[in-house]
Amino acid sequence: MRPEREKWSEKIRAGGLRVEGGRFELPPGEDCFLILLSGGSCELRPFPVQEEQEPAQTLNPGCLVLLGPQSGMQMQQTSHTALDLVGCHFPPAALAELRSMGCRDLEGMLPPQGRLTLYGSAQWTTCLRTLLALLWGEMEDPESPVLWYLGLLLQYAQKEYLAQGGSMSRPHNETVDQICAYLTDHYQQKLSLSEVAAQFYLSPYYLSRLFRRVTGQSIVDFINARRIEAAQRLLETTELSITAVAEQTGFLTAAHFRRVFRELLGVGPLQYRKGFRK
Repeated sequence: MRPEREKWSEKIRAGGLRVEGGRFELPPGEDCFLILLSGGSCELRPFPVQEEQEPAQTLNPGCLVLLGPQSGMQMQQTSHTALDLVGCHFPPAALAELRSMGCRDLEGMLPPQGRLTLYGSAQWTTCLRTLLALLWGEMEDPESPVLWYLGLLLQYAQKEYLAQGGSMSRPHNETVDQICAYLTDHYQQKLSLSEVAAQFYLSPYYLSRLFRRVTGQSIVDFINARRIEAAQRLLETTELSITAVAEQTGFLTAAHFRRVFRELLGVGPLQYRKGFRK
């Protein structure tokens, strides 16, 4: 067994994060954290909470939060849908090791006391979740290249970070935040652009342009991402048939579900289930 692999398999940890009473709290510590919000909407605040601090930041599914060392946070659920958080943590020394392996400039996303929120395409989000699930499943194997998996995760994050110009967060728009929360709570239903627009007293044309400008994706892409994330959880944890998974996640037909799943993840749902349970 290679000593360096054993060392990193002990220090890089991944898994689902425990949410109690609709709240997740993470006190400041020595490690860096990468947390993906897969379900539910929430407000993000620094932790410990201070008397005078910046306003809470609204987060919606598909958001990736990166915390540098000595940075704490609190997430408070704001949607009817429960928070679903998966993430990993690792020592800052892992960034230096990755730099020696050719992964450059990762430290800029994770400075001490730094906090970064990123949104990307539906495919970007589902790939992140798949990589986190892979890291989670492999971390107990001392021979597993967990540092390499972490490098892939951080490079995916870095790609979106550079795409938004190195900014620490996307533009804030309260209406779009409300729409994202509504879609998160109702993704299992049949939704159309006109119906969503009417719900918020907007024209479909204006809604479509506003949503894409703020989030970088269409409403259809956002809904499909939530449905596929829910489908991933069902495929990982249940024995439901593909047809039943499609029905429970809002797809009208199993064929449409298979097509969207393959477009986002590159494999079909059955292949995904088999690969996850190896």
